[in-house]
Amino acid sequence: MSIGANLRSEGGQTAATARTQALEKDLQAAKRGDWEARHRIESMLNPILTERAKKRASSNAEVNALIEAGKKGIATAIKKYKTSTGADRFQIFAVSFIEDKMDKPSSGGFFSRIFGG
Repeated sequence: MSIGANLRSEGGQTAATARTQALEKDLQAAKRGDWEARHRIESMLNPILTERAKKRASSNAEVNALIEAGKKGIATAIKKYKTSTGADRFQIFAVSFIEDKMDKPSSGGFFSRIFGG
């Protein structure tokens, strides 16, 4: 017996539907520049970020740097995603942008350009 499969909230919708609607609102708000909505989206995608980063990195410092690069990929995905497509497909859409940012070497900052870090 699956306990959580058909749980419905007070409005009569499933938990998955409620999450999708919340993501849709966050996507629209993030497109308008709402940082809190962007942070909620990043938090939702954090398991994907850490999984992809750990596969690519050999140290914790690299993992952290790749996670930050992946967050830039999420920001790009938010800008390019058409909300008319539906929020349920955003996660799949964002993965390619996350991986793209993680795979491209960052230009680094001032000191890394000077010292080749």
